[in-house]
Amino acid sequence: MTRKKQRRILWGWINETDTENDDLAKGWASLQTIPRTVLFDNKTGTNILQWPVEEVESLRLNSTDFDGVLVEPGSVVELDIGTATQLDIFADFEIESLGSEETNETDEGCRTGGAVERSSWGPFGLLVIADQTLSELTPVYFRLANSSDGDLKTYFCTDERRSTKANDVFKLVYESQVPVLDDEKHSMRVLVDHSIVESFAQGGRTVISSRIYPTEAIYGAARLFLFNNATGVNVKATLKIWQMNSAFIHPFPLDQMQ
Repeated sequence: MTRKKQRRILWGWINETDTENDDLAKGWASLQTIPRTVLFDNKTGTNILQWPVEEVESLRLNSTDFDGVLVEPGSVVELDIGTATQLDIFADFEIESLGSEETNETDEGCRTGGAVERSSWGPFGLLVIADQTLSELTPVYFRLANSSDGDLKTYFCTDERRSTKANDVFKLVYESQVPVLDDEKHSMRVLVDHSIVESFAQGGRTVISSRIYPTEAIYGAARLFLFNNATGVNVKATLKIWQMNSAFIHPFPLDQMQ
């Protein structure tokens, strides 16, 4: 716990998923995540909230706003923000049922087919660290599914399987069920830093961290897109996106400690 601000801060570590030979070649392995505050979720009464420490906001540069961007079923929409390698993204999604088909999908989550498996209610979300032709991309998304009691479950997911053209990388689909209350939109915050994607759903009820290894979607070639692979809903997205500066790390002044 930090004493001055009375915060509990979680320090995390992201492992490499390429080969040991790659680690030896570059001379280092693994990276630290953005530190996160840890709070109890008073709204659900059952969740812990993880959220980036407020100090990360000091790295924000210029921002771009998008209001009510319509993403129709089966479509991808590019967000014109320029270079998309260092970003702080806030995104809210509203869904509108088209009422054109039965919604009788089974509750299989995200891991079976990832972001390409279509259903009535999803998946929909963001394509980060993507190149212009979408040959490389990392979807961060929601997927809704019917539960046994007739309600909708919401899954928050990241699909790394097309994140790189490199063959010697372990690529997974991550998922976690996340509560979305009746008065809430589907919301996410995504921190992008070249090869790290940290994603926070519903104020931090669920968090997914990914280490990726793009070969095409790098530096000025990286782009950001919205996508909607649902078959039965329109999605409207409202976003605020900051370009982020690099962090300048200074040695800790051990000689000043008392």
